[in-house]
Amino acid sequence: MVGSMRFANVVVLLALMLILFLVAALPVSAAEIKVDGNCTLRNAIKSANDDKSRNNCEAGDGDDVIIMKRDSKPGTGQLAVIKSTITIEGLGNMLEVDNAHSVFKIDGGDLTVRNLKVIYHDNTRERKSFEVYDGRLTLINVTVENCEVGIQRRNSHVSLQGNTDICDLSQDQLLIGSGSQDFNLPVVAPPDTCSALPGANTAITATYGQQSGVQCRQLDGSGIGVQSIVDGGFIAAVDVWGYVEQGVEICFPQLGSITFLDAATSPRAVSTMDSYSRGNSTCARLTRAGSVVLMPGAPTSVAPAETAAQPDTATTAVSGCGVHAFGHLKLLSGPSSDAEIIGYITRGTTATFVSRRPGWYQVSHGGLTGWVGGKYADGGAC
Repeated sequence: MVGSMRFANVVVLLALMLILFLVAALPVSAAEIKVDGNCTLRNAIKSANDDKSRNNCEAGDGDDVIIMKRDSKPGTGQLAVIKSTITIEGLGNMLEVDNAHSVFKIDGGDLTVRNLKVIYHDNTRERKSFEVYDGRLTLINVTVENCEVGIQRRNSHVSLQGNTDICDLSQDQLLIGSGSQDFNLPVVAPPDTCSALPGANTAITATYGQQSGVQCRQLDGSGIGVQSIVDGGFIAAVDVWGYVEQGVEICFPQLGSITFLDAATSPRAVSTMDSYSRGNSTCARLTRAGSVVLMPGAPTSVAPAETAAQPDTATTAVSGCGVHAFGHLKLLSGPSSDAEIIGYITRGTTATFVSRRPGWYQVSHGGLTGWVGGKYADGGAC
């Protein structure tokens, strides 16, 4: 009897150990919190820290990603202190900081900031650009303008990668306090899972490029998870998630119809998606995450001819006029949202008008000549 009880106890102990191992092996959960017209950067950080929804921001869930879909001006208060693991995807947007506060303060957290431009209103007061206490800070392609003091740290690690510049401070001026650091590391590009799909013929493009946060994976019948679609003889299926709101086009190398499984619902809502043929391919555009399934049938329309779809590229020279910026504008190397960002023009500035083409102004400002989108700028009567 004693032997049986001991054996039973051993079995229970092994089972508990197995459960703990499996729980530890589960992938870390995460949420994407978008800074837009409803959710501020301050509330997004609070939502990520507390895993709770704050003032129209999605609730955090583990290691969270905050996506800045617009410029941010937090006002006169300090942004929420970083206390968890957070990645901020700046997407080239601008963060204006009150002169009395640091950009970000980390207390026991792990913060990664990518592709963000930070500007202080003035330099009348000394302030630390970043504060890192018992945590980690990684800056990738981040620039800070109009500051005087570098990064204050205590028992923390700081990593600067890519085109990162903190107010032209040299390395020996940049760090204050104790910890470790690495500088000038090459930027590790995020995995390009969309162009690496098996079969190589399913083409996926994103408005801001493949490395802007869109992720993909090919699905089989079990991955689709809807028996009626599997029984209907689906041809191919791809799951798309991440920063899909920017606009993503997917083209399958066969003709058919497209069914969409919306990731925002549980179970996923099934609907027929507007699709169009391009040669022998079937294409569709999506702005939210979900599974895109090619089914037997026919596309709902035909794409315009390639020549008709090309934008007007005629450029007209202009002289003696200015372009007024209604918002904080990116100065681009060419008239395309995919062009390289060469500078910024702050709201209210009037830049010298050089030339125009539909939807774009070429301007000269601060010694640089580049292009700005016409949506938030006005060239007057020129």
